[in-house]
Amino acid sequence: MKNYKKIDPKDEKAAEKSALNLIKYRARSEKELSSRLKEKGFDEEVIAKVVEKCKKSGLIDDKLFAYLYAYDKLTLDNKGPMFIQYELKRLGVDERLILEALEKVKSEVDINTIALELAKNYYEKTQDTLKTKAYLYRRGFEPDIINCVIEDIRGD
Repeated sequence: MKNYKKIDPKDEKAAEKSALNLIKYRARSEKELSSRLKEKGFDEEVIAKVVEKCKKSGLIDDKLFAYLYAYDKLTLDNKGPMFIQYELKRLGVDERLILEALEKVKSEVDINTIALELAKNYYEKTQDTLKTKAYLYRRGFEPDIINCVIEDIRGD
């Protein structure tokens, strides 16, 4: 448990302020926000009230969070769907919401193009298809995408 300054576990206003500070830094899932408030020492009942207020006001929305997280990780960080799914699970997002978000992102973004670009750059450095496959797998791309990309690189 991290060392935070002493707080009143029943202070709902302080919990709201902490929640807003956390959300201001970056979007959070419901579970993640609850966990962070618990780490700070707030009471479960107070946390539940604050999280509910945040949900009602639209400050936290796991469905939107999952979509935005997936889109950013894929387009900005070039992470694959398996990596994104793992991370969203770790952040406490419901499996159904994760799958919906990934499907929506896959319909908007060409994952094969991203994987191909990564593979080409990596293959140029290593000249090794096995290492390139392993690299793409570590980044969270599915085996069928990896195999298609490797075929493209080889010219099969």
